[in-house]
Amino acid sequence: MHDSLEVLTGRYEIRAHIPNFTNCLNEQELAIIWKKLCDERKKKIVFYDGEITTEEEFIQFMQDDMNYVYAVYERGEVLALVWLNNFLGRCAMMHFTMFYNSKGKEQGTALFLLNFMLFSQHEGQYCFDAFYGLTPRVYRHVLSFIKKLGFRLVTEMPSSVFFQKKEKKCLKSAVLSIIRREYLNILE
Repeated sequence: MHDSLEVLTGRYEIRAHIPNFTNCLNEQELAIIWKKLCDERKKKIVFYDGEITTEEEFIQFMQDDMNYVYAVYERGEVLALVWLNNFLGRCAMMHFTMFYNSKGKEQGTALFLLNFMLFSQHEGQYCFDAFYGLTPRVYRHVLSFIKKLGFRLVTEMPSSVFFQKKEKKCLKSAVLSIIRREYLNILE
């Protein structure tokens, strides 16, 4: 991994919170990201299970030792938020959202971040070999997007994600997907 995960490139900047390694995303920055999620009405889309409903819950969740969090910025504006958890060796479950100011450059931004994460090394070894995700089946636009990035849509899993509907939760089907370093090479 990089000595500091506040990585600058010609176009993008990545800020990260990785427990016991780096914390370039402080509470103030996370509060700004939360406000953006709310302003863009993405809060209930991203946290469809209803577990994260306040700024305090969001900040606490993003700073939890079980999550690796990455934010992609361009000229000081956040374009994307990604967090990883449910680690299995060098594989992790990926969650993400793209903000409206990434319009027209979503694929480039996402591929930049995927390449960064899947090709980063620490002590001569790749940090991650693959990412997997569970995307609600009703999020067809997301499934189409991740497929363009190189994710393989593996199978539909019935009744596998909870959606908060007013006062109760209901189960919905989700699609299990995976991306490996090799899948990115196919796209180049």
